[in-house]
Amino acid sequence: MYTLDPTWLPFSNLMLRHIYNVLLICNEYDRFLLEEDGRVEEELYIEYTQLGLNNPPKITHTNSGEEALKLIATRKFELVITMLDLGPESVEQLADSIKSLDPEMPVIALSPSSSHRRNKLIKGSDCQAIDYFFYWQGDPTIFLAMIKLVEDRMNLDHDTKEADVQVIILVEDSIRFYSSYLPMMYTCLIQQNRSAILEALNNWGKTLRMRGRPKIVLARTYEEAWQLYSTYRHNILGIITDMSYLKGGEQDRLAGLTLTKEVLTLDPEVPILIQSSDNNARDEVEDNGAYFIWKHSSSLLFDLNKFMTSHYGFGPFIFRNPNTLEEIARAETMRDLQRLLPFIPSESFDFHCRRNEFSRWLRAQSLYTLAARIKGLQIPPNGDASLVQQQLIEIIRTYRSERTKGVIAQFSRNNYDETLFFSRIGGGSLGGKGRGLAFIDMVLRAAKLPAKYPQVYLSIPRTVVLTTEMFTQFIEENNLTDITTADLPDETLLKIFLSKPLKEELVLNLAEIIQVIHQPICVRSSSLLEDSHYQPFAGVYETCMLPNKGSDEVRLAELCDAVRAVWASTYFRSAKEYLKATEHMLEDEKMAVIIQQVIGSEHGSYWYPNISGVARSLNYYPLGGETPEDGVGMLSFGFGKSVVDNGSALRFSPSHPKRPAQFLGGNQTSSQRTFYGLNLDSGYHPLAEGGLENLELLDLSEAEQHPESLKFIASTYDMTSGTLSESIRAEGQKVITFNGVLKYDAFPLAQIVKDILILGTQAMGKPVEIEFAVNLNRKAPKIQEFSLLQIRPIAAGNEETDVAISDEERAQAAVHSTVVMGNGKLDDIHDLIYLKLDRFDPAAMKDMAKELDKLNAQMVLAERDYALLVAGRLGSCDPWLGIPVTWSQISRSKVIIETGLKGFQVEPSQGTHFFQNMTSLGCMYLTINPMYRSGRLDREKLAALAVYDETEHFILAHSEKPLTIKVNGFKGEGVVLVD
Repeated sequence: MYTLDPTWLPFSNLMLRHIYNVLLICNEYDRFLLEEDGRVEEELYIEYTQLGLNNPPKITHTNSGEEALKLIATRKFELVITMLDLGPESVEQLADSIKSLDPEMPVIALSPSSSHRRNKLIKGSDCQAIDYFFYWQGDPTIFLAMIKLVEDRMNLDHDTKEADVQVIILVEDSIRFYSSYLPMMYTCLIQQNRSAILEALNNWGKTLRMRGRPKIVLARTYEEAWQLYSTYRHNILGIITDMSYLKGGEQDRLAGLTLTKEVLTLDPEVPILIQSSDNNARDEVEDNGAYFIWKHSSSLLFDLNKFMTSHYGFGPFIFRNPNTLEEIARAETMRDLQRLLPFIPSESFDFHCRRNEFSRWLRAQSLYTLAARIKGLQIPPNGDASLVQQQLIEIIRTYRSERTKGVIAQFSRNNYDETLFFSRIGGGSLGGKGRGLAFIDMVLRAAKLPAKYPQVYLSIPRTVVLTTEMFTQFIEENNLTDITTADLPDETLLKIFLSKPLKEELVLNLAEIIQVIHQPICVRSSSLLEDSHYQPFAGVYETCMLPNKGSDEVRLAELCDAVRAVWASTYFRSAKEYLKATEHMLEDEKMAVIIQQVIGSEHGSYWYPNISGVARSLNYYPLGGETPEDGVGMLSFGFGKSVVDNGSALRFSPSHPKRPAQFLGGNQTSSQRTFYGLNLDSGYHPLAEGGLENLELLDLSEAEQHPESLKFIASTYDMTSGTLSESIRAEGQKVITFNGVLKYDAFPLAQIVKDILILGTQAMGKPVEIEFAVNLNRKAPKIQEFSLLQIRPIAAGNEETDVAISDEERAQAAVHSTVVMGNGKLDDIHDLIYLKLDRFDPAAMKDMAKELDKLNAQMVLAERDYALLVAGRLGSCDPWLGIPVTWSQISRSKVIIETGLKGFQVEPSQGTHFFQNMTSLGCMYLTINPMYRSGRLDREKLAALAVYDETEHFILAHSEKPLTIKVNGFKGEGVVLVD
């Protein structure tokens, strides 16, 4: 048997089986996330290069099962990865068909979340054709982990027999947890191996040794774990095990402890880590010689990483004095190399260059193109090393500049100017919003949509994304990990973040940004999970608006504060509550930041756009003559906060823009009398009340002082004749109608929105929602502007299912609604929180919000979902229109019913703001108004339910049998039945 000690030992006989070709079955948007934002192939390329391999995996994409089977039959693949959501196709049947063609083919199914409906259908099924299930939450490292897990299993027997390759056994039966563990574990190993390669460049044997990196194997039962341990006992580096899993075919809550005792009896030196949901098990675990981590700890992955790091150590590449071999400097990345090279003494450069170490180091980083360029860079026998040193610096600088062309540009202070519209700072993820913007920008240009509207400047705003890497560095360098997991008030947390310095390099980059952008700046969250394909976090984090006025020092300080404030919002209470509701761990979330120009114009002391809007390609509120597929839009004057907070918006159909909108109460306009603007003279003060967002609510009379802002937006109501005039300069009351752009085509708004919705739906493979802004007042020679601010998929659930509701169910329903949002059937809810309608008082809305928060907290602790019945516009910032709750206060609600009451008639919420998050979790939304014969509410059926708890205004009722909730979004009907 070989040993790994001799550095000259060749390991070319290890890792003989590789995954060279991966078949990926998913829609185009998922492919974009993996290949463009996630850069999965680049990550795999780095790993394979460091292992001394020449053929990194090639990913082939298809979007249908039929084409996948044809490819498998005609081409060679070693692994198939399929998204669990393939539309109407069955993943189980597809996997069976694949195994029929190739019984040895590994098949992995990716589920977007643990609450996804397709995933629930598969749970409990005996689908032997699928080897592994994983949850994918937008993190590209899960892709690397899946391939490495399969590849390690393929080579395990051979490599452990040939050499002393170490093995880590992970025993975990929870898909959610091992989907979080494995990416971190492989990333940890790869980073350590990468460091070892760089440190050992002057020792080729150590480089080859990386072929023997530790392998990770996954067991999901006690028997699997014991079999792995018994087989590879002398190669075990460590065991990481859950406490409770199957043993002898039954769930054994102490299986992990039993395994630990058995192993330590035979091999007391094996490090074992037990991770359990029961924190009380810590003492018993540690008494038995194992380490313990609590599964619900907010620092779970950090603790796991720390545990692994303590057992493996590697080092960086080191520049040395050629005479003493003492360290001069060290470089972790190519960026470090570029920064250090000008300061490295010539004799040290000569020493490393003559040994060809620069080329080998870059090749180990998978930078083959650059390595090839410098391969011929040699110092003549008696030549000047400093001249070649300068050439190498220039080659690296040129290469780093070239690689960003034609793609999302990597921000550089040397070349950032007004011609760059999308740049990224850092090497991490763009986050949810950033991904969506980058994707739709690419799609718009590929479809040549801007060319269709030559008189409109159609684009995304000028954008710079601070990637998640910047966020991680800020947390680590300022030692904030413990602070972020502590239970601190939002204001205290914000103060702490604002007091911490940003990295000098980042501050210099931000200083360059404000030299290019002189109009107001918007700093928005773009977290890893936010607006992701399946679980968007819309509205959970902060958005900061900066006037960007004053001296460079003031503007830079405000921008730095805004970045820190958005980062801080990652750990605000509402964000943590939402993470719990979506079954994510706090460490799953990482925050990128989007810095954008604010679309709009200066009108006196304020800045605002003429139009802000939201549009959806699927409309569950179709009016007469419309279909759900026609889509729906909401328009407001000024900033879009009006749509979200108080419902002051005009509803329109992109397919039928000339039809008048209809609202509860018969209004044909948005009745918008106020709007939001950015005060250009007030500066940015994040600790002041309302200072984070920094928008002011203004009366429409402010805009009337600047008539150009209302042109094509407002009509004039003639009190004498009782008619509307489209002349903005006519005498009379100004009314926001958007008639100029909707009815008279002064601006092709509806057609642009319709085209983008169609394009986005086709590209993402799902119905989409967009946010946009329009500036009609750009100074000549600039043309009118339509700017796409955001795109995200509408909830992935049962949209394709036609839910049947019978006449009997309509008659027996406790709630029957003809105005619904969502689509599907829920039959696992036993609890209902409903308003005491006879005690309703609009003046007590704030008290009701506190009561809901208290009741919801109970349900969070009990991990029970519920249906919620309220009056008015839930979530409104105006307590006279509805209960002013945030999402964290109703986070376990799966069904929301809004009812009108006698003397209390307000516009329904239309699913704005956090309702995008609710629908992503499969929630249903129903509106009833019995006073106007719109829907029905049977109070007696509600009163018959057992009262579990109650407050002054609410009753928490419990039913032994589950409620039956059906919603047909295509027909606009829903029922809630109680037994």
